[in-house]
Amino acid sequence: QAIVYNVTSSTNLTTENFIGFSDAAYSDGNTATVQVVTALDDAQSGLTTGSKHYVQTDGTLSTTAGSPSVLAGTALSDTEILVKQ
Repeated sequence: QAIVYNVTSSTNLTTENFIGFSDAAYSDGNTATVQVVTALDDAQSGLTTGSKHYVQTDGTLSTTAGSPSVLAGTALSDTEILVKQ
């Protein structure tokens, strides 16, 4: 007898709830620093300089807008992004 599990993934990403990037890795209950609108996040990699990047539903960044279309920011270099600009 076969048992089949229907595994689906979902996201809570919306155009309203992305506020920026965590400054580091944090555990539950810890106070976190978040780099928000107009902040410069310099902890990225593989960005396309001069291009707008969008948050994907799996948490990655892409130069192609996903659904929903959530702007992460504009890359100033391959490691730096100007948040939500």
